[in-house]
Amino acid sequence: MIMDYCEQEISEGQTFIHIGLQFEDEPDSLYVAELEVDEQGVVKHWQLFFNGFDCKYNFRPTEKEEMIHYAAQQGISIREEQE
Repeated sequence: MIMDYCEQEISEGQTFIHIGLQFEDEPDSLYVAELEVDEQGVVKHWQLFFNGFDCKYNFRPTEKEEMIHYAAQQGISIREEQE
């Protein structure tokens, strides 16, 4: 995955992280990962959007780790929910 931006948005009391990304096998398609985060920085919900539509995509553990690391590089501290 190639990530090119990361932003935090607070809407109606809920925090979302948006990460712009491309998959290496689809270099011309731009996606947005939307991560719903609780007050402790735990990601509660992972979604992938293309042109505003939910892709119903299940991120692999390595992809989640990459996004958490990228967000940290941008100064946003998040982590995956421990089961």
